[in-house]
Amino acid sequence: MRTALLAVAVSLCAAQDLRSPLYLKFDHARPDTNRPSVMYQPAMAALPGGPLLFAWTAYANGHERIMATSIRTGSPAHTQLSAGDGVYYWPAIAATGPDSAWAFWPGYDGREWRLIARQYSGGRWLPVEILSRGGTNALRPAAWGSRGRAVVAWESQDGKRQRIVARVWNSGQWSGEMVVSGEDAHASRPAIASEGDAVWLFWDAYRDGRFAVSGRTVAPGLGPVEAVSQTPDGALRPTAVAAGPEGITVAWLARRDVTGARGVIDQWFTVQAAARRGGKWIQLTGPNGGRDIADLRHSLLPEVEPKVIGLYGYQGRRRHPMLVADGSSVWLLWERRIVHDGRGDTAGALCGRKLDGAQWGPARVLHEGLLDYRVQAAGQASGGRIPVVAKGMLQDYRAWDLDLNAGREFRFGEWPGWSPVDVAARPQPQRQSIALSGTTFQLYWGDLHVHSGLTADAEGEFDELALFARDQARLDVVVIQENDFIGRMLTEGEYRYSVSMSRWFTEPGRFVALPGYEWTHRGDDNRPNHRTIMYAGEQTPIVRYAENGANFSELCDAVEAAGGVMNTQHEFFRLTSRACEGNIEVASGWRTFIKNPENIHAGLTAGFKVGFVATSDGHRRNPGIGGGLTGIYAEELTPAAVLRAIREHRVFATNGTRVSIDARANGVFMGQDVLSRGSVRLELRAGSLKRIERAVLIRDGREVHTVQGGGGNVDVVWEDRPGTGFHWYYWRIELEGESPDYPANIKVAEGNLAWSSPHRVTVR
Repeated sequence: MRTALLAVAVSLCAAQDLRSPLYLKFDHARPDTNRPSVMYQPAMAALPGGPLLFAWTAYANGHERIMATSIRTGSPAHTQLSAGDGVYYWPAIAATGPDSAWAFWPGYDGREWRLIARQYSGGRWLPVEILSRGGTNALRPAAWGSRGRAVVAWESQDGKRQRIVARVWNSGQWSGEMVVSGEDAHASRPAIASEGDAVWLFWDAYRDGRFAVSGRTVAPGLGPVEAVSQTPDGALRPTAVAAGPEGITVAWLARRDVTGARGVIDQWFTVQAAARRGGKWIQLTGPNGGRDIADLRHSLLPEVEPKVIGLYGYQGRRRHPMLVADGSSVWLLWERRIVHDGRGDTAGALCGRKLDGAQWGPARVLHEGLLDYRVQAAGQASGGRIPVVAKGMLQDYRAWDLDLNAGREFRFGEWPGWSPVDVAARPQPQRQSIALSGTTFQLYWGDLHVHSGLTADAEGEFDELALFARDQARLDVVVIQENDFIGRMLTEGEYRYSVSMSRWFTEPGRFVALPGYEWTHRGDDNRPNHRTIMYAGEQTPIVRYAENGANFSELCDAVEAAGGVMNTQHEFFRLTSRACEGNIEVASGWRTFIKNPENIHAGLTAGFKVGFVATSDGHRRNPGIGGGLTGIYAEELTPAAVLRAIREHRVFATNGTRVSIDARANGVFMGQDVLSRGSVRLELRAGSLKRIERAVLIRDGREVHTVQGGGGNVDVVWEDRPGTGFHWYYWRIELEGESPDYPANIKVAEGNLAWSSPHRVTVR
């Protein structure tokens, strides 16, 4: 079947350049069908005195291609860069001369990600080349070029090491791979800039629970590794530029963990920067005398005083600082929502402030009304103008020349009520275990529903979330999965990257990251029927509801064939009797759904065999402390054992506190079927570092027995005679403290509620 590509249309005025008030528009409509299509991850490079080159990934109906367009005096010409359909992601492009450039992108062959390259020379694209060596994954390339030279760097995964490697193009040939980052840290997100003949490469490195930015020269020779960020805050996602006599400036995203609103834990992001002076890296002082150059709390950190205001997603890039050189000055650019709160389908603004020598100018709004603003890496302005790419709310990308000296000033808001917190220092209970039929099961803690920035309205890199889950929140299990369609399609490259990273971060016995995705269909009644799909084996199929006509049976067929499990979510869902149906998400970082239990109880009364889980459903980069946790009883900490426990309902739910629950009916473990002749013997053992106030037994939707607590443990046996027929039971555990009902994806990290998975009991 022919794969449709993204058509490119141009609307320019008679001047035929990007200073036109009209936009260059990349039309995302497919020419051959009405099915959805996606243009994503655009990259750009300005050839000196020549055209603008753009590269992007085109996705349509499970197929992807890398595309490029060259814009000369208003006339576009687009080329397919990839050899054919495949799985691709992250194109990067670098100009090497007035009519020459290189484009790079990772391609997945079903086993590993390879770095693919293609040279543009004399107005045409030469054949593709493979630059990474076999046996490794090559991800997230960054590229630089000038005067016939090019440098490409990427994240190289070799076994359980992730390092930054690079190759240099000079005198018509590529050098061998050089390992740029150190051996002792997880290295990510390369960025490149040049100062004279010296080409610098920067990256963020994670060690001892903290990100920091490092750098070194890679051309004309490999220099020593230097610490660039000198801050107690976490530092990640560097960007760099050279500006005349001021030399190299590097900016990065700074992160502080904070708490407020009676136990909510979140992250406060700012932009910080350093410059190289006299052979040393000097941290630049912000406009207010501190380290922060720009405050990113707007639309990223909730307001909690004088009241908590709901904070929703955004389909732009709120955490991607950019640097542009304008002569001897440097501009720091960043994006934010136009409004702080409200719905996620909100337009954004491109903001900036100028550094002249040691003085930062006022913050300015330079453009607004679009999303996903991008400039070329290590961008150089000309006459105070620079090409910018952004998209509209309908996913149509546009390019134009931005006047850096236009715009209006604005002031940052105040965010009282937040204070620093050491997430990893929170006390944790000892690991519990139980015995079932002669087998010992350990209690593991998981957040089974977390979103990264691959979901259009969420934030956070996959590795950033996985490392936080493992080392700060101290989870055993995490499922970082994306919506199949929210704002735009989850592309094949994005999904396969997520699966690859889940497998790469999994270390049996230490940490398990299960791959999967979220089916996000809404019915004709506009009520969701979402599912979180999880896999443990080699097969990880994705069925997107927007591509299969919302055929739920086809989804179940694919999940069952691959040995997967899926959990329901939200207040509304429609359970089925399919084997892949696993558990009900009774609480999340959005809402405690079981407080309004009609739909949940109706599913139990209808006889559906399910357990209870709780998750963060996190869009706020805080897996494990976002308002929901699942206790998982598994024989061992491996993907297969964890998924088996989820499938067999050896799970229970809490809204954040690690309280252990062992509930049995006639000796049968929770989540299972029980056959009884007359009475039902209910047992509960629960333990917590918090005081347990009481435990309430629910049978068929009614509270039938209450046990008063007062300490850290409850051990109770109670006999019930419910009458013949079908019944169901679960326990609600109430601990000291509170679980405020805050709006949006805002919940305290450690709530005061927990629920055992239900027993299904038939009395004869």
